[in-house]
Amino acid sequence: MGSGDENNDGGPREAKKRRTESTDSAIKGATGEESMEPPSEKNNDPFQSSLDHECKEAEQRTEEEDQACFATVTKHIRLLLKEINDLKTQKSENYANEVDERRIQVLMLMLSLRRLSRVQKVRVRDARERTSEARQSVDGVTLQLQNLLYEVAHLKKEVRRCLDFQSADQEIDLVPLEQFYSEAPESISCPTETLEDPHKQRLARLQWELEQRRDQTQLFDKLTQEKEAVGETINEHDRKLASLAPRINAILEATRPLQESLGLRLDAKKEQQRIVQLLPSPLYTLWVQASAYGEAFDSNIKVEVLGDIEAAKKKNVKDDESKCENLSDSDNDQEQQEDNLSRKKRNRKIQKVETTEDADYGAKQILGMHPLYVRITVSTKEGNSVVIVFYYIRTLRIVTAKCSVHLQEKTKAALTDVISGDTLLNCLFPDDLGINSPNPANFYQLNRSQVYLSEHLGMTGRPYKWAQTLAGLSFANADLHALDGEDSQDSGTANGPYASSHRVDSEAVVWQDSAEHMPNTISAIRRRLQARLALHNQLLNLESATSTSAIALPAELLKQHFPGKICTEFKSWRPVTWSDYEASPSTQLVRDAKIVTPHHLFFTAIFERKNVRLEALIALSPDHPTTEPVTSLCLHWDGQHQASNNPQLRQMEKEVNVHWDELAPTRSERLQLLPLILYRLAVCLDVYTEAYSAHVEAKGNDTHFHKEKIFFRPARGPDRAFPFKYHPKLGVFSQR
Repeated sequence: MGSGDENNDGGPREAKKRRTESTDSAIKGATGEESMEPPSEKNNDPFQSSLDHECKEAEQRTEEEDQACFATVTKHIRLLLKEINDLKTQKSENYANEVDERRIQVLMLMLSLRRLSRVQKVRVRDARERTSEARQSVDGVTLQLQNLLYEVAHLKKEVRRCLDFQSADQEIDLVPLEQFYSEAPESISCPTETLEDPHKQRLARLQWELEQRRDQTQLFDKLTQEKEAVGETINEHDRKLASLAPRINAILEATRPLQESLGLRLDAKKEQQRIVQLLPSPLYTLWVQASAYGEAFDSNIKVEVLGDIEAAKKKNVKDDESKCENLSDSDNDQEQQEDNLSRKKRNRKIQKVETTEDADYGAKQILGMHPLYVRITVSTKEGNSVVIVFYYIRTLRIVTAKCSVHLQEKTKAALTDVISGDTLLNCLFPDDLGINSPNPANFYQLNRSQVYLSEHLGMTGRPYKWAQTLAGLSFANADLHALDGEDSQDSGTANGPYASSHRVDSEAVVWQDSAEHMPNTISAIRRRLQARLALHNQLLNLESATSTSAIALPAELLKQHFPGKICTEFKSWRPVTWSDYEASPSTQLVRDAKIVTPHHLFFTAIFERKNVRLEALIALSPDHPTTEPVTSLCLHWDGQHQASNNPQLRQMEKEVNVHWDELAPTRSERLQLLPLILYRLAVCLDVYTEAYSAHVEAKGNDTHFHKEKIFFRPARGPDRAFPFKYHPKLGVFSQR
């Protein structure tokens, strides 16, 4: 028994001894105690000794060896922790001492791990130091490379400068070598020497060029003398021709009775030719182009120059004197120029004081017009005419136009005067109301003088863009080439007989623009008069009409576009103001989209069918019928309906606002566009009431509008579209 107990007691002791030895070996492997040398007796600082030892360890061992040590230590830690866990679970005798013993071993192993960590940090620090040293070496080499590249670039630049150097003689255009040796004498060319030496060849060619230029100078002096002799001969002929003028005038005076009997207006033309010389350049351009177009193509155009001739002469004399003063000032010395400048400054100060004292005088001065003006009368085949008077505002340097209409037969006045001369030519071309000046410089001039051009249009006329074009004026920011819908072109590149241009201060007078746009403008004026007269007659008819059949419309158009029976009655037509139009909720969409502006003409049309009432607000553009009318509808039937809350009413608006071209595809039919749209509204109201009644009847409700129009389905599609489209050949209605 005793021997058995001794054997049993020996087993744990042997296991304990093996664990201790393995732990010690792991610690020694991790900490490097086997290779540790005893610290030197001279170094008494233990911390420094430890650091030196760690550095030696980092040098002696590799990272792979430390990783193996780390794996061994962690493995022993896991085993010890497992044994501690087993001892705590089993709770055998003296397990507490064994647990403490293993805990001490674990702590020692943890210290070994910390030791390995410090050694690794030493390696990292050494690697960073080596990296920094390598980077500094690379930076030094890079800096040297950059310096060398800069020196190379500088040398290349100097070489290029030397290669590109040109002396003054290289700019001289010399004759070719073949011509030089064939024309130059041998005393200059010296072929035996110059052919082999390029420098001597260059000198010889320069010498020959000098000889040629001396000869040309002598020839020039000779030709100048001949020119002066010819000029004296021409002056003598001019004096002889001038002496003929009194004789010709005497002959014309003697033949005046014969001219009157034959109807020749030689004196009137002569007087006009004398007056037009006093016109400013823009009005002169307008007169020339209008007269030329009338003589060449249109005998119904009459061009006249009227105004105060004496005032125009005085103004021209004053302008000539100011020009002469400017020329003399430029020829005087510096002292005279300074005196003139100081005198002008004093005069400007006096003028500024006078302008501030009298605002009305300033307005008259800045809006002052040239004493002469051009009047153009455009007549039609029917005997009607449009008289346009063109003025030139000198300070603003723009051309304005006043218009008046003369009819062959007097017509009854309508509630809305659409043939008034003040608004007849508004929007003759797109976006040209003639309210603002097309010259950008006028914005600053008018603001400085506190003058508003729109308040003086009755006195000055309207500065239409097309008027500037006819006068040959072209401004930097003004789109004066929009009359034909073409892009504006640079006037400096124009070619042709009217390509020459001259400047009047800041604006350019371009003859070609006036010649190109004169035919289009005259045609547009005649079309506008024709359209306004047709609109005037239509308004007179609508103001007195009380039924749909009373709307005047050609029978062929009625038969072509509408059914034979229309139940809806046209009740009234009256003009409304912009404030009334703006107050209607049905016009909200077109006003927000800027389709309708205050410059339109506004009317209200009322349609009724039994207890159904349709109110149509119609906006006519100033260039009607080029731009189609805009119609907004409001339906009163079991409440108030608008396009915003009724899809069928929105479809009805689409019929007249979008599909109007089906009614008037040609120019002559477009003159009847307004009554055609009113007829379509009446037909659409018939279809609306009958289709709505049929749709409601299909649901089992009573209806009081019987189906009189032919359509197959009262409603179709998700928006329940009504059959508003009419097929005249079949006589039926269908949805679009």
